[in-house]
Amino acid sequence: MPLRISLFLGAIITSLLFPSCQGTVKESATMLIYGGNIYTVDVTQPMVEAVAVKGNTILFAGSLAEAEQYKSDQTQLLDLEGKTMTPGLIEGHGHFMGLGYNELNLDLSNTSSYQEIIDAVAERVKTTAPGEWITGRGWHQSKWKEMPSEMINGFQTHDLLSEVSRTILFTLGMPVVMQVLPMPRPWKSPVYWNYPRKE
Repeated sequence: MPLRISLFLGAIITSLLFPSCQGTVKESATMLIYGGNIYTVDVTQPMVEAVAVKGNTILFAGSLAEAEQYKSDQTQLLDLEGKTMTPGLIEGHGHFMGLGYNELNLDLSNTSSYQEIIDAVAERVKTTAPGEWITGRGWHQSKWKEMPSEMINGFQTHDLLSEVSRTILFTLGMPVVMQVLPMPRPWKSPVYWNYPRKE
């Protein structure tokens, strides 16, 4: 009986010690990052000395001495040389003034062709008093399903827009800005005309 108890206790002690010995074996990191200000955005440990990474997974973040336990001959060492490292931040935002102005402007963001812009401007002209400005923005010619027949350096010319109203057009980036003016056509290009056009 005492022999059975001794063997049983021995087996239990061995089974308890064996997993703890296995626990000291760690995965090898593919990269060890150290030597800078490493922010974790974790309130319990906001900054660390080093980060051990395997592929796309962080194995360890903490002291350099502990992180080095994940180092192998194949581990790439990246010394930040005092630079700062932060987690990848995805920041979605809106420019509130711009969003508000967009509600006042002619929204051209869903146009899929130059003709749709012309049609939208023609509709707005019907409700715009002479002398008032029509502003619109949001079009992007690389998203159009069809391109106009006349283009200069990848951009449409003013001609078709000019036909739907007597306007002075110019662009600042992607917006279209025009003023409904009672003026004869054709006219000379004013110096502020920055819309692609034929001479």
